[in-house]
Amino acid sequence: MPTLHLISGLPCSGKTTYALGLRAGTGAALFSLDRWLITAYGQYEIAAVGHEEHTRRVLACRELIWDSASELLRRAADVILDDGFFLRHHRRRHIERAAVVGAGARIHFIDTPAGIVRARLEQRNAALPPFNFRIDPDTLVGFSGLFEVPSAEESADVVIVRESTGRPSRDAQ
Repeated sequence: MPTLHLISGLPCSGKTTYALGLRAGTGAALFSLDRWLITAYGQYEIAAVGHEEHTRRVLACRELIWDSASELLRRAADVILDDGFFLRHHRRRHIERAAVVGAGARIHFIDTPAGIVRARLEQRNAALPPFNFRIDPDTLVGFSGLFEVPSAEESADVVIVRESTGRPSRDAQ
């Protein structure tokens, strides 16, 4: 059975790095939301375009990504979605969509302490890599308040990737 891998965590928690390693280990197709956003709309500041417009862009890219990802899942290929998946209902929606096309789902929660996330954000903002957004530290605080930690009640396996030392360790729920 093909698997939809949902990469969940805060900005700068190590999601994309983890997703790249998972792709290398599984051969799964990888879709990164930020890469799609920046490719489609160019590098931009969320505050400059406004929350409503940024949300419209995110939703449009998510639908385009799902169109391709679901086709791969139907063809029995594993898929990785590097999207953040802050909200439980967003994860559940994708788990349900995967089931409709005959795929299982696994949530990979990148659990990185706030101090490491803040330090990485500062480094990233100072030398912004391609396909990354500059995120204001206050925005990160807001994201932290919105984030709903994945749990086994979400109808998917949950892999917890702990980044407490800068080296991931995995626990399964």
